[in-house]
Amino acid sequence: MPNPRQLPVWILIAGFALAASSSYGADVRVITEDYPPLNYIENEVLKGPAVEIVRAIKNKLGADAEIDVLPWARGYKYLETKKNTALFSTTRSKPREKLFKWVGPLAEKKIGMFAKRGHGLTLKTLDDAKALTIGVQRGGVGMEYLAERGFKNFDPSTTPAANLRKLLAGRNDLWFASNATVAGNCKKLGVEISEFELVLEVDNTFMAIAFNKQTPDDVINTWQTAFDGLVKDGSVKKIYQNYGLESLYPTRF
Repeated sequence: MPNPRQLPVWILIAGFALAASSSYGADVRVITEDYPPLNYIENEVLKGPAVEIVRAIKNKLGADAEIDVLPWARGYKYLETKKNTALFSTTRSKPREKLFKWVGPLAEKKIGMFAKRGHGLTLKTLDDAKALTIGVQRGGVGMEYLAERGFKNFDPSTTPAANLRKLLAGRNDLWFASNATVAGNCKKLGVEISEFELVLEVDNTFMAIAFNKQTPDDVINTWQTAFDGLVKDGSVKKIYQNYGLESLYPTRF
């Protein structure tokens, strides 16, 4: 066996880097939930663009592609309490920013008023929608958000799918939702996402991989570098294109 002192420096560096990458990938427990269209169970198989991106990162790091699927509350609890735990797809909100460490962004979630394509409506401000019928999730944060701003013209539904059907049938003028919710329910009902368009964006947030705060920075940097490489070579964009979900591809790049 060759003496390490006799090996070229570049071989030693590459070997150390590979060993480090492998350990960084293997030591992280990765958790997700059933949250279409980014990560979801179909015929007992975990799918979705976020799933493929995370698996591609782990592959780059030489780690196995196993991902645990748990209810969101349980996965979030592990994220809060267990070192080297990662959870996706997690909204990177201001209250959460300092609670975790982050890799991404995986996706961009745009929130606002969606209409059926060809509707002929023009909205310049949120107040312009007060004369229109708006589908919302009954008791959801969207309904609360609009109610706080003086809206009363709701048509509440208990499920997002019901709101989608109403908008498609012309029963409502608008649907207050996120592009992720619209895309997920279009997939669920077999409806082309191109049937709808975002006519007024109210807010946007980014979805990312959240890591427990005690996870070493070297691990975070290694994961982010692997992700950045997938963005640079076009792999991330291609994954979204393959799913027909280009609208979720982050604009931050």
